[in-house]
Amino acid sequence: MYLMHEKLAKVQPQGEVGAVEAIESKVKLEISLYGGFDCRWSDGKFLKLNGAKQRALFAMLAVATRGVQSRNWLREHIWGRAGEELGRASLRRCLSDLRKNFGARFDNILEVNNIDIRLRLDQVALTTTPRNGEFLAGINVPEPMFQDWLNQHREKFTSHSILLDSDTRLAISPSVTILPFSGVTGAKMESHFGDLVALEVSRALSRSRLIDVISHCSSRKFGGVQLDLDKLQTSLNADYAIGGTVRVDDKHFRLDADFIQISTGRILWTQNFTGPLSDILNGHSEMVEQIAQKCGQEILREAVKTAHTRPLPEVASHALFMASVTGMHQHHLASFARSRDNLEELILRLPKFSNLHAWLAKWYILSIAQGWSTDVRKDSQIASDCTKRALDINPLCSTSLTIDGMIQGDRQEDMSTALLRFEAATEIDPNQALAWLMYSRMHSFQGEGELAIKFAQKARRLSPFDPHGYFYDIMTSVAHLANGDFDEARILADRSIKSNPRHTSSYRVLAIALQLSGHPQEARDAVTFLTQLDPRLTVSRYLSTHPAGKLPTGKIWASALKDAGLPA
Repeated sequence: MYLMHEKLAKVQPQGEVGAVEAIESKVKLEISLYGGFDCRWSDGKFLKLNGAKQRALFAMLAVATRGVQSRNWLREHIWGRAGEELGRASLRRCLSDLRKNFGARFDNILEVNNIDIRLRLDQVALTTTPRNGEFLAGINVPEPMFQDWLNQHREKFTSHSILLDSDTRLAISPSVTILPFSGVTGAKMESHFGDLVALEVSRALSRSRLIDVISHCSSRKFGGVQLDLDKLQTSLNADYAIGGTVRVDDKHFRLDADFIQISTGRILWTQNFTGPLSDILNGHSEMVEQIAQKCGQEILREAVKTAHTRPLPEVASHALFMASVTGMHQHHLASFARSRDNLEELILRLPKFSNLHAWLAKWYILSIAQGWSTDVRKDSQIASDCTKRALDINPLCSTSLTIDGMIQGDRQEDMSTALLRFEAATEIDPNQALAWLMYSRMHSFQGEGELAIKFAQKARRLSPFDPHGYFYDIMTSVAHLANGDFDEARILADRSIKSNPRHTSSYRVLAIALQLSGHPQEARDAVTFLTQLDPRLTVSRYLSTHPAGKLPTGKIWASALKDAGLPA
């Protein structure tokens, strides 16, 4: 990858120096916490950390809530035996050395003040899981407090996470391998370029929480014009492959991409792309995003078709799961109902897989939110029972913690439990998009708009191809509503409604945003649509049932709904 960047830099026009500087700001820090600590830049450049204590510092920040630890806490755990004064000096020297090593990238990764040190988690990618080995294997910091912390986290992050082996995880997640694109002329430039494109597509597609992407290092071994599909299936256990050819001519490229179902050998789609080489180098290639998005959409489409045309026992578990997720977020009652049947079939096959029980709980939550539940109290209890079962199986399943937090957060009595659930979920898995989104929702209800917007935007970055994008839009809209950004809230609510015209809370948010931004007639129109979907809704019912109903924010929103014509 080094060579690729060097060669592409040579063909850049002189006027693109600024673009290279922009790329620098997009480079992330990749951290491996399991199976041996490792730290490197996402552009392939090596990063040297001097000694175990620098590694310990990064590890402690990476697993901390919101990436923040106090300077005193870090000093006590990493330099405790040196005493307070020498410990502070050692921490200062450590930060000074890191600033030298990181150069201009230091401030993109770390925020340092006199009290706290924060690792900017939005600039960090955690590249391994407990399945890769022991937490911080090989790190030796002879400090009693560090050893206590390390032992606690090794137990916390491995004892429950290893309950399910990789075969069970892969059973419900379709796997994709992105092969290096072969050069047409055989020139090294084309080979390097084809490899870089495959790497970028792998990164883009891996943002999806529903798909397992085979690592680039493993996939690149199987590149070439002649694909051995049997070997891909047996060696990589892959369900789908992306590959093709590339031709580089001067400063431009032509790429022909194929998306293949490995079990049948069928090409599900093929498309060619052209453009300047610099599009790939600058890290914002529309082509890469298009390939990733088309693959995700095709996997969903293929799963739904298979689940609809074959008896459930004959459908592969990964196809059944994808069909369940898709149907759960469609606006047709028949598809929605079928998704529950699919989940229940999966639970019969994999009863000890906590995620499935959590997703079934989410089905009941969505049934209530969509107004399809015929017994809200009963369905709420079933959802709660499902997450309890999920957490009994695996108390550290981030998906289960998140969905249980959603249930807890819908109760007015105590939001603290919900916040604890989301905090735990994001600490266990900082890339859990739904947890960050629900975390945002809670902060919105409490009137903490800036933090809510930050968390909502992080969630969207982590799951750009989520099948229920309307939900991300409306939660981000609520965050802007809490922050007083009424025009932005209105735009996002309107977009959510276009994606899902049956989502009642989207009309509520739209009506509130319109009323508070000085558009009373449009607000009344939104309330008219809202009451058609939910004829029982009144201001008093909103205040008594909405999670924010007893909070100042909820009372302001209820007043706006009343002014827009919602019955008292």
